[in-house]
Amino acid sequence: MALLRELTGEQKRTFSHWAMELVIVVAGVLIALWVQQWAEGRRANADMTAAEEAIHEEVRGNLWTLIWRDAISQCHLDRAQLLKSMLVEGRSHWPGVTEDALIQNTLSEATGVQTVVPGVYQRPFDDFSTAAWESALATGALKPMNPKRFGQLVALYNQIDFLKRNRDLQNRAATTLSALSFAQELTPEIRTQMFEALYQVDTSRFMFTFDGATVLASAMEELGWKDEAEIDRMIAEDEEADRKRGAKWRPCVHRQRNPFGAN
Repeated sequence: MALLRELTGEQKRTFSHWAMELVIVVAGVLIALWVQQWAEGRRANADMTAAEEAIHEEVRGNLWTLIWRDAISQCHLDRAQLLKSMLVEGRSHWPGVTEDALIQNTLSEATGVQTVVPGVYQRPFDDFSTAAWESALATGALKPMNPKRFGQLVALYNQIDFLKRNRDLQNRAATTLSALSFAQELTPEIRTQMFEALYQVDTSRFMFTFDGATVLASAMEELGWKDEAEIDRMIAEDEEADRKRGAKWRPCVHRQRNPFGAN
């Protein structure tokens, strides 16, 4: 302060000018940083919203797979019981099982797809996709998300990963059972192998039902994803597609049930 008192009027005005310039520069830098952070925050939130929308769509697709799994569960139970009764009889000659477990008309009539091996334990194609979730984790798009909500998504995808492993187990076992499409002589070793595969497909069927569509729909509702109307639309569109291609399902296939309507 003593130094300021020794300055001339002109010097004081010069000092005040530079002090004001410094304040303006600092304020400008701070404002620029704030604007940059605000813009980055908006971009991060936009990225998170886009990633969550993709995850929501992916989870809905996985739910649709479980809805179909529920619809055909009785057919799989019937087929497992048939194979068990035939294997338990103990006859060495196996006559072969060529009837489709799910549809009454042939596969080519229902889908237009020709097949060499008709199969014994038919399943729908189901991906149980996790691509949107893995992409969001890899890019860090979910970083701004509330920790509780993120934890809910982690738990939901742990369930989906379990279902994927269960599907893979079922597919391997069903591939083993596919040999039963053909007439053959069953050795004790082959019979034991078939019993093991039959146990695996039936265990998988139970797990799809136990940890199925209702459980996943409940987890979705906790996230605010109540897709009842969307699932109703998907059911209606699927039924219309079946009518157009002439697919005739066995009586054991029941109409797809909307798990949101059941909650």
